[in-house]
Formats: sequence, C-alpha cells, structure tokens
Amino acid sequence: MAEYDINLEEALGAAIEAARKAGGIMWDFYKYRRETIATIASKMQKDASDSVDVSSGTEAVNPSVSQLLDIKAKTSTTDLVTYYDKLCDEAIMNVLQQYSSTVENQKRGAGYTSFRFGFITEEICPDKQLEDVPTWIVDPIDGTMSFVHGSCDCCVSIGLTIKKETVLAVIYCPFLPSINKNPPGPTSSGVYAGEMYTAIRGQGAFLNGRRIVVQTDTTQDAAMVVFGYPMRPVLSAEEREKNSNDLEKARKEKHCQMLDAAAHIRKKLAMCPVQGLRSYGACALILAFVASGRIDLYMEPSGKIWDVCAGNLLVTEAGGVVKNIWGDEFEMERTTTIIAGANEKLVSFAAEICNEVSYGRFWL
Repeated sequence: MAEYDINLEEALGAAIEAARKAGGIMWDFYKYRRETIATIASKMQKDASDSVDVSSGTEAVNPSVSQLLDIKAKTSTTDLVTYYDKLCDEAIMNVLQQYSSTVENQKRGAGYTSFRFGFITEEICPDKQLEDVPTWIVDPIDGTMSFVHGSCDCCVSIGLTIKKETVLAVIYCPFLPSINKNPPGPTSSGVYAGEMYTAIRGQGAFLNGRRIVVQTDTTQDAAMVVFGYPMRPVLSAEEREKNSNDLEKARKEKHCQMLDAAAHIRKKLAMCPVQGLRSYGACALILAFVASGRIDLYMEPSGKIWDVCAGNLLVTEAGGVVKNIWGDEFEMERTTTIIAGANEKLVSFAAEICNEVSYGRFWL
C-alpha cells in the first residue's frame, strides 16, 4: 500500500459526521437567536410600556446582533468571528482528529512511520502552508456574517487534500431547503435536515446521496451568474513597504480601484447580457450551487483555501470547469482565486472580462 493511499470512503464518513455535528450547533444558535429575540423584544415592550405613554406610538427596538452572540472583529468589521464559529470548529476537529489518529496508527503499524495528517482551518491555523501529506482543510462556518444575521447562505466546508489536490469534499448547509421551517432537530436516524454535498475524486458529486451535474449546455444569455463587490482590500508585502507611512490611505486607494474594476465587470455582465446577476455570502456554498446547476458561473478573486478546497472538487466532479481568475489552471498552492462554471465557454468568457481590467492583480 502506498504511503498516502487511504480509504476515502471512510474519510468521507468522518467528514460527514463532523459536518453534521457542526450543523447541529448552527441550528442551536438559530433556535437560541429566535428565542432570545422574542424574550428581549418582550422585555423591551414591557419596559417601554412602563416608562412611555403607549399613546405616543413609541415602538420597542429590536436587539442588536451583538446582544445575541459573543462577537469580536477578526481583520475588520465585515469579517466576524463568533463563539459558535469556535464551537463548530472544535466539534469538527474532534471528529477528524479521532479518525486521523486511527489511520495514522494503522499506517505506522504497516511501516509508514512518518505518516501523518495535516490540518488547516480558518479558526486555528489559517497561515499554515499546504503540504503533500493528507491535509484536512476546514471552514467551520463559511458565510459568518450571513450566519450572524440569521440568513441561510452559510455552510460547513470540509476538504481533504493529498499532494496538494482535493480528493474529498463535504459542504453542508443545515438550513436548506428547510429555512422557512422550524429547526427540526435530529431525525429518527440522528441526521439533521439540510443539504449535504459530497464528492470523492473520480466518483462524481452528490447532494443528499443523489448525483448532481452542472448544466453543461448553458449559454451566456441563459446563465445565472454570481459576482460580488470586494469588501476586504489586503495590501501585499510590497505595497505595505511602499506605503509604510500611510497604510490606511493605501488600503482605501486600493479598495477604490478594486471597486471600479468590479463595477466594470458587473456592467459588462449586465450588458452582455447574462440572464441574472447575484451576490451571496458563502463561497463554498456558491461552488456547491454551481455543481448542482443552480448557478452557472461564479467569479471569486478573494477566496481563501478553506473557501475553495471542497467546492472546486464538487464542481469538477459534477462536470463543471474550474480555473483561476486569469483563466489559467486552478492550483490551490499558487492561488485561491477561482472562476467556476458549467462549461469551458462560460469560464473563458468570465476570465476575459476580468482580464480587461487586470482584476487578478489586486490579489497577487
């Protein structure tokens, strides 16, 4: 047995278990959020009625998000980390580490004494470099802002790489398609409701166990496209050195340039035209939507490795095409900018528009 040969079906089972545990925690928050809002609103209304003349028409104010979660800034106010983010990360890591430890012991017993798993997660070790060893790449909640605000466009993303390529993918949104219903809790089989996207390299892509494929014959004028505005400008090392006297000014100038370029791209898409242009908050989930045929084209220059690791495999296993923002081969080791589409023609069209304004230069 080769050193890096592992049973991917067993690994997938561990990833699914981990994702479901995290999904249960996410449901707990939504239930807590709803109940807390009701409690706070009721108290506000009571306090208001005790101190304000009801005839004046004074209304109780809804509680702010910060009253509902332990929130602190990551790198900016638009990049939130929450108590539940950490809980999900811990739940996922507990399952994956237990599975990985078992496999490591088996491998070492078979003579592969240096065999080990690597781990890259958004919450614990985001700056770790991708290695050849089997590596779990995890985003416990992709779309944290959406999650905090009670929206459905958030998910758990778990990918496994071997020799720096994704071989296994799990993306789980516990709130679809039942977002308009009350949280069901575990079913009789212990499985939470929601959409579970899975893939093993060479075996196709699946949604809740049913095979999914992209809409390969989609034309440009019939395409549903997702492309948003950049929110977090990051200065490169060269830019920081060049503008060391006023980094904030440099960031604002770069952000303005990025927004101008993005506006050009959106205008071009609208005038081509494409059938629809949308913007959502979770990169991994949008990639899953491309794989399932709900979205035909997605352009994301600012994704991180945990955003694209699982999703890029789902798209290709569903018959889609994945390139980087310049239209070249997608390689996570080099860049995590991504264009994912239902066919080569759509992806080439997107890359051409991005290259008109050298959009990729902002993420070098």
